[in-house]
Amino acid sequence: MRERVYQFVIDDIKITVIKKRMKNIYLRIKQEDGSVQVSAPHQCSDAQIRRFVEGRIDWIKFHQKKYQEMNQKREQRPVFSEVEIKRRKALLKTAAEQLVRKWEPVMGVSVSGITIRQMKTRWGSCNVRTCHINLNLALYEKAPECLEYVVVHEMCHILEPSHNQVFWGYVTRYYPEWKQVKRRLNEIV
Repeated sequence: MRERVYQFVIDDIKITVIKKRMKNIYLRIKQEDGSVQVSAPHQCSDAQIRRFVEGRIDWIKFHQKKYQEMNQKREQRPVFSEVEIKRRKALLKTAAEQLVRKWEPVMGVSVSGITIRQMKTRWGSCNVRTCHINLNLALYEKAPECLEYVVVHEMCHILEPSHNQVFWGYVTRYYPEWKQVKRRLNEIV
């Protein structure tokens, strides 16, 4: 059965529904624009989807407001010159490389390289095939423990690619205070 996409409105919020082959209903709010997307199985009725969304309407509004504030703050940030961006990238890369050297023997993994770039929706990523880590330049403005958490998080992906229980077990083992640091990382500055 082919994917079916349609929209409806609940409480002045436009909901995009994507029905496809899957088992559960998933709700997603895009950070960039606060749009709401629900993925649901084909056999799920519109009434079930509406109830699912209505039960989470306060959560949706909270996150839409949070993302709107984050995006407004991002827009108000000063635009840096190319020279300043290069300087920040170099400093952040040096700090990240020091952390990788610290954690490689502890975790028993090897990182092939680090790239610093401007990313819109994530703090970092890891190519588990090549063991290469990408880090968000915005980490430059965060506390050092935030950078360390992201580095350890991405290195844990070399041990376990997905965000499953095994992965979070590794993160907890190597960086036990990750929950507090992650909260700090995602605070609007």
